[in-house]
Amino acid sequence: MAVDITNLKYSIKAFLSSGDVLDLTGLCTSMTWGEEKNSIAQKADVTLANIKIEKGFISDLIELCSQVILYVNEKEVFKGIVWDWSYTSALQKEVSFTAYDKMIYLTQSKGNTYYSSGKSTQFLVEDICKEWGIAVCYEWESWTHGKTPLKNMEISQQLTTVLDEAQTKLDSKYVMLMEKDTLVIRKKGSNADVYYFHGKNVESTKDHLTLQGLVTKVLVYGKSEEDQRPPLLESVDGNLEYGTLQEIVTKDSNKTLDDARKEAQNILKEKGKPEESISISTIDVPMIRKGDKIKLVAGNLSGYFIVEGVNHDGMTKTMEMELERV
Repeated sequence: MAVDITNLKYSIKAFLSSGDVLDLTGLCTSMTWGEEKNSIAQKADVTLANIKIEKGFISDLIELCSQVILYVNEKEVFKGIVWDWSYTSALQKEVSFTAYDKMIYLTQSKGNTYYSSGKSTQFLVEDICKEWGIAVCYEWESWTHGKTPLKNMEISQQLTTVLDEAQTKLDSKYVMLMEKDTLVIRKKGSNADVYYFHGKNVESTKDHLTLQGLVTKVLVYGKSEEDQRPPLLESVDGNLEYGTLQEIVTKDSNKTLDDARKEAQNILKEKGKPEESISISTIDVPMIRKGDKIKLVAGNLSGYFIVEGVNHDGMTKTMEMELERV
């Protein structure tokens, strides 16, 4: 699909506790939003000129918990609340804030819960969110879980614990994000519109490979008796062309040999190839979210990739993406 950035119109509004709505677009000196690779809450960073309007100074009107919405061509691309607020009194007086979507509450709150065996992934996710009043749109596969204790964890960690366990069992990867106050769980790369980046619309690319953290062999040991060496039960080889980089799995009384073998295989699946970090700078496509699939032909990169993190810049109409090969 083609995007003409000259036709993109960015705007931002604040919804105040008084009920008033402020259009802040003309006051913006910077406006970025997106999703970081290792974060589940979408965030926006905004800086405004602190001028005085009829209702008062902007710094007095924008408060913690004020709701802000970013639009592109009048379509909502971000909704969140002001979480961090800062005012700078200098020659150029500015007020800046960071806003997050509703998932920030689940990252800042802890809970204790326990589920008996036989519950599906979808049931667990929906039940965890139900207590917090979070609507869920579940579009991914499910796994039937065993006993699932989720003790003294952030609520967001409870969700990722359940989803990550399912992901290790299913031949599918998930993405979790908020869309208009609804938590959406879907398969990575399932977006209908796949954008193609190439040539002049790509400003720069960066591709980095490292053997740091690589595992090419896993030894499965049994439980040791006192000070004796534990028995070696099995050796699971991965790709040894990079040499032997070894990890250990211990089979205890709560784990069968088959469980330990699967754990070893999962380690090789996750860590059995060199870690690659890919990032690109390109024109902005405001609709792109974490988990989307794109097509890229630029530099040494060619093929389909999954967006692992994205940061949109509403002032320069550019964006930065972290990518993973499909």
